[in-house]
Amino acid sequence: MTVNHDVVVIGAGLAGLRAACDLADAGRDVLVLEARDRVGGRVWSHRFGNGQYCERGAEFVDTHHPEVLALVTDLGLELADVTSGHDPNRRLLDVGGRATPFALHHSLAGELQQWEHALDRLAALVDPDDPVGGPLAAQLDDAPLSDVIAELQLGVLARVAIGREVRTEFMLGPDQISQLFAGWMTALHRRSPGGREAYRIAGGNDQLATGLAARLGGQLGGRIRLSTPVDLVDPDEGRIVLTNGETILADHVVNTAPLPVLGRMWFDMPLELSRVGYGLGGKISVQTGRRVWQDSLLDGSVDTERAWGQTWDGSDSQPGDTGVLTVLLSSHDGAALVSVPNTVDRVVDEADRFFPGVKGLAGERVRTDWTNDPYSLGCYATFGPGQLIDAWPFLQRTYGRMVLAGEHTDAFCGFMEGALRSGRRAAAQVLARS
Repeated sequence: MTVNHDVVVIGAGLAGLRAACDLADAGRDVLVLEARDRVGGRVWSHRFGNGQYCERGAEFVDTHHPEVLALVTDLGLELADVTSGHDPNRRLLDVGGRATPFALHHSLAGELQQWEHALDRLAALVDPDDPVGGPLAAQLDDAPLSDVIAELQLGVLARVAIGREVRTEFMLGPDQISQLFAGWMTALHRRSPGGREAYRIAGGNDQLATGLAARLGGQLGGRIRLSTPVDLVDPDEGRIVLTNGETILADHVVNTAPLPVLGRMWFDMPLELSRVGYGLGGKISVQTGRRVWQDSLLDGSVDTERAWGQTWDGSDSQPGDTGVLTVLLSSHDGAALVSVPNTVDRVVDEADRFFPGVKGLAGERVRTDWTNDPYSLGCYATFGPGQLIDAWPFLQRTYGRMVLAGEHTDAFCGFMEGALRSGRRAAAQVLARS
């Protein structure tokens, strides 16, 4: 059976839903195909039995994310302030099996300031509006971020803290991150000063996705087909073949699949896109009977040299005695750990070392492995050495009847902001061609 549509959007994450809503508002016949049994993609909230929630994927909203903030207002949602991790007196650094507050390491502040200055110097070499056009772009793109860290000649504690910061931000180690990419991201953040990781969406970030989906008729029926994975896409013909054998023809295709997944359905995907690196890892969230970290006047935030990476209080703005300790497992060691069957128990044992009582009070546990999720195959795009300049010309161009969207195609790479921005841009490209 063959079905014809004006526009088919592949993927019901924020990018696909934003594009579909804009196209539907313009009067276009839109169909959204989603492989999962839910909308939202890598924006996925989990709700515990008592009403608390945690984020399995994208979690934080910055103060300079206008698309996200505008959608929050448009959907009548509210923001929740993030406090965990902001106070060095209440945040722990775990090195050599000893966890102590950041504020007790008096030399650390100066070395972290050196790191910030190094990032500022790197950002000054990159035009945030045209990152590949500067005279030093090729040189910066070929060099790993680890070279910048090495030149600072930092002490052990600073190297652990900065290494964990990098892995948390990019989900890969500094040796796998292009200096051009890191400088570009820093330049964007510096140009729009404001609070980093300032908010979550009260009640769960996935309300952004379900709110957009409601405008398309909801997740059941309407313009969205769930549990509908795509096997093949032919951009020249606008032909989409589903894994069940069904064929759909479209005048226009907006494809939001992450690049590792896109390469499996688009056999002629440019090699420059197939080489783009993706962050690795996942998350574990554990609800506890009470917030035992507060017994020691701590906020639940820990940076460590160990494979489980970083923790924070995912419920810091939520009422009630129970708490949610979220653990981010990032980069290769984190990705390996999150795939191990007994990982949750191991992480709870580790957390009990510096928050005594967590193990006895641990309740429901939630584990999410984005690296091995077949519809993500990674966390988000992280351009490694030699990748950004090569991929740049291919990210926002038109391929026959198909345009690409998703956080990997936008300046705000790795953020919900980038996904929403890319969806708007892709919809505008389709409308301009019609």
